[in-house]
Amino acid sequence: MERQSKALGADLVIPGLALAFAIYFFVSTADLIWEAKANGVVIGIALVVLIALQVVRAALQLKKGEGSRGFDPLWQPRDLLWKRIGLVAVTALFIATLPWLGLTLGLWLGMLAQLWIIGVRRWKTLMLLPTGTAACVYLLFIFVLDSGFPHGPIEMLLAR
Repeated sequence: MERQSKALGADLVIPGLALAFAIYFFVSTADLIWEAKANGVVIGIALVVLIALQVVRAALQLKKGEGSRGFDPLWQPRDLLWKRIGLVAVTALFIATLPWLGLTLGLWLGMLAQLWIIGVRRWKTLMLLPTGTAACVYLLFIFVLDSGFPHGPIEMLLAR
């Protein structure tokens, strides 16, 4: 029986995206007060260390011949591929429309769409989860920290 090697390339996609997020986090917190910036740096450094550990683990497995650089797990099972593409598309759309919708409304709409894509159909979950998350993010990043996230209609309405 031939042993199938583990596709390690797929294991590095999320760490790659996490690294991009960490870099964005460092840049976006640069203008905040020093306490918030310090917290951002600590969180970002912890994330970068975890990413480095994952990359080292994968490199060691590749060196030992315990895996390949393949990405097959990203495409399998085939019936989930369109859901994955939909999630990526909604995330890209969230980022693209953030300047106009603002953080709160954009996050609410994005979460609602992503929950729908993954198959959530209970209206309570579809309303409560995005609303609770958007409210917490608004309170923390807009109201308390007054961060540089774009303000949209919700932020303008609540600023009055």
